[in-house]
Parts: sequence; C-alpha cells; structure tokens
Amino acid sequence: MDTSPRLPDPLRAIVFDANALGNGLPHLGKVRRIAALASDAGAGSWIPELVALEWAEHLVREVDAFRVAAKSAVKIMSAAGIDAQLPVLPSDGQAVAEGFLRELEAVPGVTIVELSGDAARAGLKDQIMQTGPGRKKQGVKTGGSDSAWLRDVLAKAGGSFDDVVLLSQDGDVQAACKALRVAPPRMMNWKDFNQALFRLVKSPQVLERRITAYFSSLVDDSKQTHHDGAEPEMDLGDFEADEALLLAGSYQHQPELNDVSLSRVYEVLDVSDIRMEYAATSEKAGDDPRNATLEATVAFRADLDVSTYELTVDGGVEMGSHPVDDVRVTSSLIIEVSDGEIRSYEPVDRFRVTRM
Repeated sequence: MDTSPRLPDPLRAIVFDANALGNGLPHLGKVRRIAALASDAGAGSWIPELVALEWAEHLVREVDAFRVAAKSAVKIMSAAGIDAQLPVLPSDGQAVAEGFLRELEAVPGVTIVELSGDAARAGLKDQIMQTGPGRKKQGVKTGGSDSAWLRDVLAKAGGSFDDVVLLSQDGDVQAACKALRVAPPRMMNWKDFNQALFRLVKSPQVLERRITAYFSSLVDDSKQTHHDGAEPEMDLGDFEADEALLLAGSYQHQPELNDVSLSRVYEVLDVSDIRMEYAATSEKAGDDPRNATLEATVAFRADLDVSTYELTVDGGVEMGSHPVDDVRVTSSLIIEVSDGEIRSYEPVDRFRVTRM
C-alpha cells in the first residue's frame, strides 16, 4: 500500500516558512523549481513577507561572517608572502538584503504575502502575552512572526487551509492554528514534498486541466480574430463523419461531399485518453512531465462549413456550400511540452464530427 504523502487536488498554493529549505537560508534555485512545478499543477507559491525578511537577515549574517573570515584569511596569506585580494562584496548588509528581495520577488509564480497591520498587532500581542505560538527561547519572548504571517496567509486562503500546503515542520504552526481555531495546513518536509508535487504534476487530473487551459486560450484567441469567411487558426486534422449529418443542410438534389472546414470554435468540451508517450530525451517518459510528448483526445463545440458538388444533366458540375452548426468535433492530438509549457500540437488522425 502506498503511504507516501499526498497533496490536495486541486492544490491552491504552496506556502514557505523560514525553515522550508532546510537551514533557514534562502536558495532561489529550489524556490524556482518549486514555483515552476506548482504552476504546472495550477498552484501558486506564497512566501510571507516576514519569511522573506527573515531569509534576508540570515543571508546578511552569512555574508558578514564570510567578510570577516575573508579579511582574516587575506591577512594571514599576506603575512606568509602570498598575494591575495579580498572578494568583491556588497558594501553593506542593506545592499545584500535588498538585492536578495528583488530577486525573490522576480521569481515566476511567487507571490509575496504582505504583512497587514491587523496581523502585526495580533502577532505582537501573542509574543508579549505568550499566547498562541508565543514562547520563550533562551529567556527571550518570541513567536510573534509566526503568529502574524500565518494570519495573513489564512486570510489570503479564504479562511481555510484545506487546499494549502505548508513547506515546514514547525510545531509553532500547530499552536497558532489551535489559537485561531482552524485546522492546520498540511505540512510536509522538503523531500516528501518534492516527491508528492512531482507526482501531482503527472496526475491525469492536472494534465487534463493544463491541456484544457491551453486549448481554451486558443479558442479565445480565435474568437477575438474571427470574422466572416476566416477559418479559425486551429489545425484539428481531416474530417470523419456520417455524410447524412454533413449533407443535411444542402439545397442540392443529389449533393456529393467535397470538403469540410471549421467555421468557428466555441469551447473545449472535454479532454480524455491522456497518455505521456515520450520524454524530451526520446526515452519512455515517466521522469519529467515538464518536458514530454503527450497524446490526448480533445473535444470542441464548433460550427462547420461544408462544400458540396452535384453533376448536372448537361455534364457540368454545380458547386454548393452550407453551414453545419453546433456539432461536437473530437480530435486526437500529439502535444509537445517543454519547461512545463505546451509549445505545440498536431493532429494524429481525422477528427470526428457528431451531433451535440
């Protein structure tokens, strides 16, 4: 039986706490990877403002410690007759912090959850009164930060943590949620979270949502550019349908089918039969859903233009055309995914036309 941790589906957001990445220090490479995978799953990545500031402060301390150690090393090497230069570092801690915060805010998919005045007051009260997550650490009152940012995250999540996951193992969160009288968010460590998120990104439900969103965007684009006589810029392949359905609107006596084209596409009806065929390396997929070839069946509601011909008694050919409106068009498609984004698609076979 699979007892590995699971994420809620749909997943609304991943929330980072100060120790989310293991040692209290920021690691933008990990943040970018999580944010990219979360985006693939349709989720956001939330970093409370106080967590971002705490990361910045830890980084400043590390840089200051390195500056002191570097000066000492250069002095010792110079005394030994070795030419050495100090590394070029920002002039002060504020420059380090501001540079880091700019880079963090620029990570695609990351939202900084700003600290509100109400949450700040409540957090200070918890710290001073030692309520909620308020506690003493080596005789110093603390816990106000956790109390404050958790309140803002709860408000952003709509008053419930049901579809939110906290990347943390901090027990103070449990105490804060108890004080707030809400169920705590699902909490996961870094290793389990990576495995669970990767599995969620590959799930049929998530892939279905991503494919639906992609083709819905194409449909919206075709609506905006649609005008009489222009076909939607969507290639769904050749047609396959009951001729009686396609010829029913003809005014000719004995029409023969000539051609069928899309006149207008209104919406994506459903996505089914999703298969992950190959990874970008041309090996069988299963390891990287962000770089893969998918095959899926996508159904649309659409109008068609049907062209016909009829042989006349004098041996000529009479051409005709008529619309066939509001039908279901189903197409099997190969879909290319790169860096988590659908880049292109092409039809595998003829699309099927049936009545709605």
